[in-house]
Amino acid sequence: MTGTGLLFRLFLRRDRLLLPSWAGLVTLLVLGTAAQYARLFPTAELRQAFLAEVTGNTALSAFTGQVHGAGLPALTAWKIGDIAYALVSLMAVLVTVRHTRAEEESGRAELLGAGAIGRHAGLAAALLLTWTAALGTGALVAIGLPAMGFPAVNALALGLAVAAPGLVFGALAAVTAQLTPRARTATALAATGFGLAYLLRFLADGSGLRWLRWLSPTGWSHLLEPTGDPRWAVLLLPLFATVSLTALAVLLVARRDHGAGVLPTRPGPATAAGLRSAFGLAWRLHRGQLLGWTAGFAVAGAATATVARGMPEIAGRGGPAIQEFFRRYAASPEAGIADTYLWLVMLSLGGVAALYPMLVALRLRAEEADGRAELTLSTTVGRTRWALSHLVFALLGTAVTLGAGGLAAGTVHALSTSDSGQLGRVLLGALVQVPAAWTIGAVAVLAFGFLPRAAAAISWSVWLLCNLLGEQLGPVLGVDYWLANQIVPFHHIPKVLSGGEFTTLPLLALTAVTLALAGTGLLGLRRRDLG
Repeated sequence: MTGTGLLFRLFLRRDRLLLPSWAGLVTLLVLGTAAQYARLFPTAELRQAFLAEVTGNTALSAFTGQVHGAGLPALTAWKIGDIAYALVSLMAVLVTVRHTRAEEESGRAELLGAGAIGRHAGLAAALLLTWTAALGTGALVAIGLPAMGFPAVNALALGLAVAAPGLVFGALAAVTAQLTPRARTATALAATGFGLAYLLRFLADGSGLRWLRWLSPTGWSHLLEPTGDPRWAVLLLPLFATVSLTALAVLLVARRDHGAGVLPTRPGPATAAGLRSAFGLAWRLHRGQLLGWTAGFAVAGAATATVARGMPEIAGRGGPAIQEFFRRYAASPEAGIADTYLWLVMLSLGGVAALYPMLVALRLRAEEADGRAELTLSTTVGRTRWALSHLVFALLGTAVTLGAGGLAAGTVHALSTSDSGQLGRVLLGALVQVPAAWTIGAVAVLAFGFLPRAAAAISWSVWLLCNLLGEQLGPVLGVDYWLANQIVPFHHIPKVLSGGEFTTLPLLALTAVTLALAGTGLLGLRRRDLG
């Protein structure tokens, strides 16, 4: 443990902008939502009337969780709680892997280890930083909410509910960082754990099988019921999971070589016929990620579609708030709740799928920063050809993953409704998301071409903006839905599942924007120095 304090200060300095920004975003979302609902529903009667509309709506509960308590605290937690839990979980995974496995992979950890640094110091410093960030975010939420009229006990409970998933998934990422020698694989494994946890919570609230929440770390934050009568004993679950996973990570660190993972790595083939071209090398680098994403989307699509048939047809008899919510996602007033629900699922899959082309584009930056791109470009392969050999997977991979999700969801929905026509409808609903997801990846290519050092920050900011602006960040900042609809690419695609007609014009326009952004980024790559 020698040197833990020194490494903690080093990691803190490296993340001096990232962590405050992420924590500030989560705090802004929670406090801003509380302020927004205080303006929209100034009286207790109005708040209670709105709660009566949303309580028991399984379609909304699948995305937000159950309502606990009454008044402004219950409204705030219902609207933004699950999103805050997810953002803190994602932050914990990225920060922990960045300061553990990624440091080893780059060789910086070995340089630091040559000094007076203990074997477990890096892991301890990374976890301390992650936990500090998660608890700090929860503290900001807990301190700010009483000014919005929250009772102190509910503010404290909601702050702990926000922080708890960060502790668990930070510890989980510490374990996955010991399993594999690659930071990307470690992140993917930990993110898969988060995805499974979210899916279990989603199914629990969407299908009525509430016991599934006990199996999910984000479900534990819901089970705490922070805005009702908090169930403090539930906090023992994330505490136990964090301690257990941390102990496992410490044990694994002592049992592996520096730079290696616990899981065995297979030696390469005696001949490498598939690596004789830039495309072959890119396929070798991306195939594992592509297969994992495809399988994950198929599982997510099938699981979320299982509850579609059970959604009650309440769009026509719901209150004004419910009708307004579905109106934004339905192209026709006659659209049923099941179709609108499926459209919301496809939109959610599209928002997540936008990560895939973005990560492929950022892989180019990683290849450049680690020096592997320089080796490839020292051959007859030019910069544009090298970049295109990767970007073709960004284009095709996005379509493959969304197609797998749509195919699985459509199959399940067709079987549950005994209507084979549903398969094609749902699959089309997934595939129309592809051009919108491409545009976010194209922004990453543009940033890589001109601002490579800031490409990751720009890409993640754009992805978060596109996923949060419409329903979450927009109302908090006072941004009208009309403006959000113009900025977010997913709002331009035809709502083919919720009463809209299929038209190719917006899809072709988004594809043109993608080609323009990516082409400009490639021009920038050709003209700048590498490194």
